[in-house]
Amino acid sequence: MRLGTRASLLARTQSATVGDAWSTATGAAWEEVLITTAGDDTTVPLSQPGQPGVFVSALRAALLAGEVDVIVHSFKDLPSAPAIGIHLAAVPEREDARDALVSKGNLKLDQLPEGALLGTSSPRRAQRMLALRPDLRIEPIRGNVDTRIRKVRDGEYDATILAIAGMKRIGREKEAAQILTIDQLVPAPAQGALAIECRQGDRNLMDQLKVLGHKQSLLRSAAERAVLIGVEAECTTAVGAYAEIDKKGELTLVAELADHKGVEYERLSVSGMVKDRADAHALGLVAAAALLGRSSADLNAELS
Repeated sequence: MRLGTRASLLARTQSATVGDAWSTATGAAWEEVLITTAGDDTTVPLSQPGQPGVFVSALRAALLAGEVDVIVHSFKDLPSAPAIGIHLAAVPEREDARDALVSKGNLKLDQLPEGALLGTSSPRRAQRMLALRPDLRIEPIRGNVDTRIRKVRDGEYDATILAIAGMKRIGREKEAAQILTIDQLVPAPAQGALAIECRQGDRNLMDQLKVLGHKQSLLRSAAERAVLIGVEAECTTAVGAYAEIDKKGELTLVAELADHKGVEYERLSVSGMVKDRADAHALGLVAAAALLGRSSADLNAELS
């Protein structure tokens, strides 16, 4: 199996985890194919309009061209619109979805000096950090996990926010000064989850990859990503969503939106029983409609 991946340590680590799990399940070998994406150009701001799927498009193009057989993404990087010819084969068990603060001197958020410079290119993170600490200065930061941590350690920034999942996957979670609670910062939809894709119609591979999936992780991610679809999120949209499922199958979804479609700031929670991906998606749309102050029927009519 030819597995396409970006060249960053995190991307290669995530892809290797999938490749090794596939080999264990099938007894067959896999090989890594490195692919450069537009997202690897650190001179382009991630929040710049017109940049959806900046880490994704080159990988998908290689998949459709037959250059690779499987690609692995951080699920939160995938555009919400489906891709023609590509199949979501599996979502493995999700890692911790929360965000983490990395700072000079390992200071927590409330310990940062007044006017501290926090680096983030995420509108979601910027909005909430300023809500919690209005005195902070926010500036964009680019680069992979290692690069962003180094920029803080070198004093270019006083702090930055990273997904703890990525830090754990490359063994740097102990460098987090603080893991932020869901109350402090609602994660990006599907943060901490991986998405494994193959070509639509590659039945043999689809069946092999299916065994790597984790149902609860898929349902949680589906509900969260439906919020993106429902609010018609763009790269500049400050939106967060986080779902949990209890033993009875009830999914509780926390969603947050700021400065979008006339909504200054809204945060809410919805719950419902979910049996499959369609149920989870529907609940996410209910949350999106509520965030926008609309009925679910009105939102479905607009999206259809």
